[in-house]
Amino acid sequence: MGDGLMAAWTDQHRLFVEASPRGGEGLNAFTRRFTGSTRYAERVAAANGNPRRLLRTTRYRVPYEMLSDEYKLRVIRTLFPTDEATHRGWRHRVPDTTRGATLWRICEWFTGRGESFNEVARYNGLPDYDIHPGQTVVIPTRLLLSPFAAEVAELDQEEVEVASTEPPPPSTGNRGERTEQGSDAPPTEPPVLEAPIPGTPQDREPPTIAFAAEGDLRYERDGEGNDYAVYHLKQGEALYTAVVVRFTDRVTAEAVNELAAELAALNRIRDVTDMPVGQKVRIPVDVLMPEYLPRDDPRRKEWEANRVATAQYSNTVRATRLEGIRIVLDAGHGGEDPGVNHRGTWESVYVYDVMVRVKNLLEERTAAEVHPTTRDRHGFVSPERDVLSRSKGHSVLTSPPYPIRDHVVSTHLRWYLANSLYREALRSQHEPSETLFISIHADSLHPSLRGAMVYVPSTFLTKGEYGKSGSVYLARKEVKEKPRVSYSWTERTRSEGLSRQLADKILNSFRSHGLRVHSEKPVRDRIIRSRRSRPFVPAVVRYNAIPTKLLLEICNMNNARDRELLKTREFRQSVAEAIVDGILDYYGQEPLVPGTHVAAAR
Repeated sequence: MGDGLMAAWTDQHRLFVEASPRGGEGLNAFTRRFTGSTRYAERVAAANGNPRRLLRTTRYRVPYEMLSDEYKLRVIRTLFPTDEATHRGWRHRVPDTTRGATLWRICEWFTGRGESFNEVARYNGLPDYDIHPGQTVVIPTRLLLSPFAAEVAELDQEEVEVASTEPPPPSTGNRGERTEQGSDAPPTEPPVLEAPIPGTPQDREPPTIAFAAEGDLRYERDGEGNDYAVYHLKQGEALYTAVVVRFTDRVTAEAVNELAAELAALNRIRDVTDMPVGQKVRIPVDVLMPEYLPRDDPRRKEWEANRVATAQYSNTVRATRLEGIRIVLDAGHGGEDPGVNHRGTWESVYVYDVMVRVKNLLEERTAAEVHPTTRDRHGFVSPERDVLSRSKGHSVLTSPPYPIRDHVVSTHLRWYLANSLYREALRSQHEPSETLFISIHADSLHPSLRGAMVYVPSTFLTKGEYGKSGSVYLARKEVKEKPRVSYSWTERTRSEGLSRQLADKILNSFRSHGLRVHSEKPVRDRIIRSRRSRPFVPAVVRYNAIPTKLLLEICNMNNARDRELLKTREFRQSVAEAIVDGILDYYGQEPLVPGTHVAAAR
């Protein structure tokens, strides 16, 4: 960096300034030189092993997030020399030698908040959150920390000054006619720059009235000390989808209707079907998803810390034609348990058909090793017809098999079977990330919702020890092998991170195939059935030892359009192809047939 300073970049993608103290410079003076304040002295000391005193012959690290604006900019300029300010924001290019960098970490560097990765992904049109060597990401000006926003503002100011000294271009047409711009002309709609907020996030105290990440929520407290988020409805929005589904974890019909009725009563809304634009809706903070809580709320801080932890895990396994990959496929329900039963349309029959189609594609076109958890009495057959016949002949493929009579027993035997297959893979020298578990379902949500959703295991809701007893369980080899399970914090965090990555890949593949994806937070780590029930993770992934695992809801059977699509071969085949392409993408491979997809009716 010059001046005897070094910019450091660790394998964990943490940035630092490394420097030796000047003569007579103690910890406080050293800290002040790089951060502009002594408030970070203890943290600087902790980053260097808490030395008793600073030695001039030793280099000490100052973490990037504590640096003053000047040094933040110098570190970025040194480590990423191709980065630059543009009219759209700050353009960052991931070095060609970099692997494992995350969008979360990049957002920490340039916005001060890792959780802004969602908005940055949308701005750049990134269907998933993976960052690849050589990729370019633009961080919009409104999100930038002050030193980078100032660079953008200076760039625009320079162009304004140049333009003011040049004579106006000659007219090329009659009055009132449009003139064509040359290739070097400034954009017709220059970006509107928001004034940067001075100081780093650590220097700013959270305001009394704060805004959520999307800027649509305000927070207030009533005279009785109750805390609320406040949202104002926009044109065409409804209480169910714009508030309950968007800001809370409720998606099931029961939970959405229950909370919508509660909010209507709280806000004295007599008719939820006839609300004016701008209608004020107060939402109790205890029902908000963590990312919509005020920034100083302990639950939000816990959520942010967990997202930082999980975002650090990324699958590094690359497998040509999925060679060496073991995929455990599960079709929800079955046998005496039809799952969602909408006027004779059984979830179990249709998701089994999708599972068989996925199995066939994997076995015919890849080298993956496929292990279904269930089997129908007719075998792994996918009838070439739209509407399928009902069947109660499914069994869980444990040793011995379990003909599905009790849905609870069936659910638990599936994860016992998956765990046994995973242990076998590890004994065969497979890497942990070379095994996947996908459970395929069709959801029963509020009728207004459409598309696919994915449930992944929450770090917080998968702790503790668990196991089953009783003759129906202990009669199975897979249960006797290891009756009880528990997972460490590291195992749970890694599993959530890897599972989220696979979920993003599959949902991105759904979009590529023209398939609907749930519009609000399609990847979730918990289910809430009602106001009184506790959030939970589906047992088939909660107790599952396979690190990368998810439960995929391919559509919403409570929505008439989704339900009709499910009863077509074209849709089910498209879903199967999308799942396989998502798996291929997770392992760094091209789609089954690059550039060609079956477009299911929407």
